[in-house]
Amino acid sequence: MITRNNLYILVTYVGALPFVACAMMIYSGIETVEGFGSVSNIAAIFALIIVSFIAGLHLGAYLFYKTKTPKPLFIISNLIAAIAWLSLLLADVQLAIAILIFAFMYLLFVDYSLKRELFISKRYFNTRLIVTLITTGALLITTNIG
Repeated sequence: MITRNNLYILVTYVGALPFVACAMMIYSGIETVEGFGSVSNIAAIFALIIVSFIAGLHLGAYLFYKTKTPKPLFIISNLIAAIAWLSLLLADVQLAIAILIFAFMYLLFVDYSLKRELFISKRYFNTRLIVTLITTGALLITTNIG
């Protein structure tokens, strides 16, 4: 049964589905979706949204626990979101996705630090770890990097 305490797990896994769908389309030879554009662009835009969302969670943690969280968390969360956005504006889609993959991995490292300092639970971190691996693997397939 889905409860308030485990809803975030379901939502996190569901958030990985568009990445998996894009990877499956590329793997199947589908490179564009009528009315939406290239599958790589679709994946990159969704990755930007999710990276920004995770960075926003970190910003929220900083604002809520201001005196307890690591000081650079405020700067890091904003910087990662800005870099992700600029990558989509200024780079070709393969480079943008490579930067977004780095952003996902870096944000996971931040979550690891927050888990170590007991700001997030081990269960939440483990969910983030698994979904980040699924997401980055799917992005690698989507861009033919992997």
